[in-house]
Amino acid sequence: MIVRRFLSWARIAPACARADATSALARAYLFANMDEAERYEAEIALTVMLDDPSPLVHRALAEAIASAAEAPRHLLTGLVAQGGEAAALVLGRTRLLSEAELVDAAALGAEKAQIAIARRDALPATVAAALAEIGSLAACTALVRNPSAIVAEAALLRMLERFGTEASLREALLARPDLPARLRERLMAMVSDVLKSFVVERGWLSAERAERLARDAEHRGALTLACDERLDLGDVVACLKEGGRLTPAFVVHALLAGQLDLVAASLADLGDTPPAKVAAFLREDRQAPLRAVLKRAGIPDWLAPVFPIALVELRAAAIAGAGATASTPLRVALRRILAQLAGRAERETGRLIAYLRTLEAETARGEARALAEAMIALDEEALATEPHDLALAANAVPKHELELQPLDTLPVAVDLDAIAVARAA
Repeated sequence: MIVRRFLSWARIAPACARADATSALARAYLFANMDEAERYEAEIALTVMLDDPSPLVHRALAEAIASAAEAPRHLLTGLVAQGGEAAALVLGRTRLLSEAELVDAAALGAEKAQIAIARRDALPATVAAALAEIGSLAACTALVRNPSAIVAEAALLRMLERFGTEASLREALLARPDLPARLRERLMAMVSDVLKSFVVERGWLSAERAERLARDAEHRGALTLACDERLDLGDVVACLKEGGRLTPAFVVHALLAGQLDLVAASLADLGDTPPAKVAAFLREDRQAPLRAVLKRAGIPDWLAPVFPIALVELRAAAIAGAGATASTPLRVALRRILAQLAGRAERETGRLIAYLRTLEAETARGEARALAEAMIALDEEALATEPHDLALAANAVPKHELELQPLDTLPVAVDLDAIAVARAA
């Protein structure tokens, strides 16, 4: 009888009152002690309220039943079909919808619905794949930022393919601690292309200069990526090869940086040689097996001489560079390698020396840049503590001396700047 009166009243009541009454009826249906007849009538009344023209009523019903484990399924699917905020509430909270229903909702729903699905706890991989294929930029960004969602590498690659030019998605991907090596390599390439196009369009650099700087930055980025201990070295080498970055220049750069494990993995992949055998040749002093490995890996003849020299010098540079105040082990190794090569008269040696000189210049600039940043950080820290030091200096001078003596008669040990600060205070 009460439900019948509710339906009669709902035809003439204002929207706000209908919303409140619908919410109360839904909570009573879920938690009150009703007999079967009352529950049946209440369910009919709630179903009728799905046809209410006001979104306030739909939202109130969704808030009441979205998280309930005993909510009628047809009410949930009806609210999802309504769209709007009510659908987003249900899609974000309920655990009663199947994966197929979530996929359909992602395909047919608006952006709010897609975002709500993307933010669900423990989102299944099938739903994540559907969002990656058809979701909006905001939905894909929300999915990437959801740490509990099960997102396969293929889905991440698809989102990067669709929205890789958008900074918001790139930042969200880089914030994921479990980002695969292939994604990191693709992101590096995309950022490089975006920055290169930007500086060329602004006229800040020529296309050739921008291309060269981007290529150098990609080499350094690839080396940093390969040295990331969170990633599997074999996967990193495979994705670098797939992206066209596993070049002889990259291998030489890794060698001079002392990353022998990376050098061994790269040569093994390029030459289709067992990694253990390559690593053994790098540890030995025999040059014939090493040259065979280099030739099989496609290392040019003019670059090959640097390998046996570098392997010897790197061991010494690790000791000599440890106590150096203005040189890193890499620069120490480069100096020694260049000193040995300078005494050779082969024609190809000149080309190798020119290449190593370029690497030495890049290393020196990087080292100077790092030292400059460290100095600036120290200066900023000193400036932050300077006012406190001045106050201590001012307090060390008796107040009557500051008041009675002119500045030019004060003792030499007194800090005039500190006195001025004290007087101004």
